[in-house]
Amino acid sequence: MAEIYVPMARWGRDHWRCLAYVEAVAVEMAGFQVGADPRMTANRRHFRILAEHCPRPRRPNHPPRPGLVMQPEYATRLADGSQPDPAHDDWCCVQDMAAEGLFTAGPDRVQPGETLHLSERGLALAADLRQHKAAGHPIGAFRRGQNNLEEAVCPA
Repeated sequence: MAEIYVPMARWGRDHWRCLAYVEAVAVEMAGFQVGADPRMTANRRHFRILAEHCPRPRRPNHPPRPGLVMQPEYATRLADGSQPDPAHDDWCCVQDMAAEGLFTAGPDRVQPGETLHLSERGLALAADLRQHKAAGHPIGAFRRGQNNLEEAVCPA
């Protein structure tokens, strides 16, 4: 998977949405198993590898439908609206999270069939994100280190 990681300071809506989903699954399933998941974007390479090596990861109410290969125009967007790479998908976001220490394992462990567990840092960040969303703020306005509940940057 990815070898160059996007630093958290550049993360936008796509990274935060992915973290929220990963945390929800990890809570329900005692960890987040890496595998083909139609709720996550996957570039052509990741889709093929995940579908072959872990076609049905542990998920609550796993959808019976297979996922689709992500088109390049739907690649991850960063906070500034740019795309780091037309192949950057949700699995690259998961690796970015691992590189930032949000899991107990590093990005090299984001492999089909592996079960990832949020670290203390990951749990704390996910809790801040959940609190931000519960206050009615858009997920894309979340920024680590800001007082997200008082001064969320809301796009017009």
